Amino acid sequence: MILLIALLAATSTPASLEKSCKAGKAAACDELGGRYSEGLGVRRDETRAAELFRRSCKAGNQDGCADDARALALGEGQTADAKAALVRLDKLCKDGKPRACGHLGEVLLRGLGGPQSGPIADDLLAKACDEGFGRACSNLASAVYKAAPQREQAEALSLRGCNLGDPAGCVFVGELYGSSGDALRAGVYLARACDAGLARGCGAQGFLLVDSGADPKRGEKLLQKGCDGGDPRSCDALRDLKLRDVKK
Repeated sequence: MILLIALLAATSTPASLEKSCKAGKAAACDELGGRYSEGLGVRRDETRAAELFRRSCKAGNQDGCADDARALALGEGQTADAKAALVRLDKLCKDGKPRACGHLGEVLLRGLGGPQSGPIADDLLAKACDEGFGRACSNLASAVYKAAPQREQAEALSLRGCNLGDPAGCVFVGELYGSSGDALRAGVYLARACDAGLARGCGAQGFLLVDSGADPKRGEKLLQKGCDGGDPRSCDALRDLKLRDVKK
């Protein structure tokens, strides 16, 4: 599975996805939208992502419709309308679309369905994760860790998300290892996220290298890469690092 994801990532560049999207391939529009939404190999741009999700959905791609509804619920690249988005996600989820179930769980987890929706959100995320939607595994890992925290379960879920191709899951498990002092394993998973093109992953890897003293020079370059990719935490860390150097 990991090898397949790596091969697909290598052949589907932003330029090739753009070309395929313009040629009318709805799945390419959705994938490109996901890259702009997450900052995967391109600078993060929520407005551009929302446009691509809408185009994909209008062309009949159900994953595109799920991504479009999520963006609408969260107000990414547009004015938020959680009520309308929840109706759409609920219908798509009931139609058997794992991505829609995962997004519905995420939206409910953020409290947009009311304070009583936490257990429902967990069930939806677990269902989507079991059906192979990596992002749902990663979101559930975060929820589990914040609630208890149940570290072992969170680690297993984020590893599953990472192995299913969600770079955010790689970042989460990398940061878990980093917080326990396991810099070696932390670096491995943060590097996977960065290699997948996730700006936040590059920034987190860079911060680890700077903070641990393992390779500050390379760490600064990775922080710059994360910042250039649109990750605000990378920009903040880079600014703090430069201010610290000035004061020396």
